[in-house]
Amino acid sequence: MKKVYNIIFKGKEGNIFIFSLFLTTLLIISILITYIFDAKSANKITALVVSNLFVGRVPSLSLGYASQLSHLTVIGVNIVTELILVTSLYPLFIFSFKGILKIKPLEDFFTQVQEKKKQHQEKFEKYGKVGLFIFVFIPFWMTGPIVGAIIGYLIGLKHYTIMLIVFIATTIAITLWGLFLNEIIEFLLAFDTRYVWIILLFIVVTALVLKIKKKLYKKEK
Repeated sequence: MKKVYNIIFKGKEGNIFIFSLFLTTLLIISILITYIFDAKSANKITALVVSNLFVGRVPSLSLGYASQLSHLTVIGVNIVTELILVTSLYPLFIFSFKGILKIKPLEDFFTQVQEKKKQHQEKFEKYGKVGLFIFVFIPFWMTGPIVGAIIGYLIGLKHYTIMLIVFIATTIAITLWGLFLNEIIEFLLAFDTRYVWIILLFIVVTALVLKIKKKLYKKEK
């Protein structure tokens, strides 16, 4: 156990994992401090984190603007949340790939990512860093920061290069999504607040249904 512990926290992937723990601690402390001064805002921020983790960035951003949080808070919390996911799951994939650590709940996901990489092998090898940036930036199924980072590793990019590309692409993508959704929600709020919450509920329910369908499809296979 001690040997595994030493391996996990060694090397560049270990540094990335330590950074994820640092970001997680920083986020938790920030929320706890916010609870001391403004419990209502802290509840809203917690809801942003939870919604991003379980249903994705679009519902989380929409919830933030519907709750009338500032641009900086909504976008910042989503960026930090997604960076935590990337910097924790990326090294865990490498440990699994190298046979150092096996995490059963994540094995199916890691297998899917490897299959995704095989599908687009030629494109990734041809476009390299630019291809990775676009892959992280575009909002399609089985794309995004986590999958992009893992594929970056599989095509041979350096750890810190991958993290930098993923950070820049994620920040730009979330910011643009935020600006777009904020305009829509402000427009709807001018008519009736209920419209915003109905649309938000629809987005969340749709996202959950798609996730459940995907899991059921995997079980049938």
